[in-house]
Amino acid sequence: MGIGRSEEFGSWPERVAVIGGGRWARQLTQVLCDLTPPTVRISMHSRHNAESLSVWARSRGLGERVEVSFTWPHLGARSTAVIVANAARDHESAAVAALSECVPVLVEKPMAPTAAASRRLIDLARSRNTRFAAAHVFLFARYLESFARLVTETGGIRSLRVRWMDPSDESRYGEKKRFDPSLPIFADWLPHVLSITNALTPGLPQRCERLKFLRGGAHLELELLLGSTPCSVELVRNGDRRQRIVEVVTLEKTLLLDFSREPGTITCGSQTSNGDPDWSRAMGPAALMLQAFLRWAAGGEFDSRLDIELGLRASEVIDQAAGMYKAALVPWLASELASPQSESDDLRYALTELLQSVSLLPETAIEEHIRRMRQECSKTSDSHWLKALVEAQNPLELIRLITING
Repeated sequence: MGIGRSEEFGSWPERVAVIGGGRWARQLTQVLCDLTPPTVRISMHSRHNAESLSVWARSRGLGERVEVSFTWPHLGARSTAVIVANAARDHESAAVAALSECVPVLVEKPMAPTAAASRRLIDLARSRNTRFAAAHVFLFARYLESFARLVTETGGIRSLRVRWMDPSDESRYGEKKRFDPSLPIFADWLPHVLSITNALTPGLPQRCERLKFLRGGAHLELELLLGSTPCSVELVRNGDRRQRIVEVVTLEKTLLLDFSREPGTITCGSQTSNGDPDWSRAMGPAALMLQAFLRWAAGGEFDSRLDIELGLRASEVIDQAAGMYKAALVPWLASELASPQSESDDLRYALTELLQSVSLLPETAIEEHIRRMRQECSKTSDSHWLKALVEAQNPLELIRLITING
């Protein structure tokens, strides 16, 4: 469902502002420079990373094309579009700033921290009659379109399985890939997974039924329901390789899409084919997504793959998973901290996520907080705060007090 105006601005907005300073914001900006005519002004905005963005722009020969600022853009121009690609915790505030000025917005996943926050953004866009879109980049991948057609032709779906893994050390497009340590893996990746499953089972309600908690939250196994169709999802950070695999069992056969290395392969029975034979000579998914959004922002037709309702549905499933995640995390953490011998990478992962979710901290500060917590734990295995951790209404605040105050 599209939200927004119908005035015609032409094929492209006059200006595009990218809010964010990370790897994906840079990648989107590079695509924008290649995609749009030179008359389109492009700017990047990062409160914490503007200096390195300027260095990056010059190194890519974009210094003349891309304006970099440590402040958010001054909005209100009639033909402006904003792409929100900063830290997930800041998506809502960045989108509110643009939507309040009636500026079209494309927001990266996850749309907002909670479903309630996502609904607030949608309501704001509607009240301002402003175009608001969710960035589900895989919906613009031709290999997913081909796979979805094949699934439809093969017959009714009996079950789905998704495996999504990132290695501990990976480079993408010439840059080291890092995940946001404050963002749980389900909040980071479920929007991708659910946009893909929606392409295969369009219109069906999505729900998280169960969650299995492993490795301090770096490895999760989820059971989803897409209508009445079961879908198993495995999410792994710091794994041994990159994996992006979708398996669909239909009434007739099993089909497999493996796009661990794009454009990937599609397997149907004994036959395996290239996921996208035009991959090397046609526009990629990010460029197609940006083109669809910018032309809609400039008054063109709405592309249903930008539907903000898809982002809201993902937020609702993330909320369901969050409750299960917390219920599994707290007893796991109490058990790990009660063990004097526990010094695992899994514990460090879990504590880093919890501490970063309270406030952004440098790595040295995280290590010091973890050391203090381990020191407190080593005094006794049945300390009063371990019991308090399990019973706490707000375990994050309790952990913060322990690590900062002892």
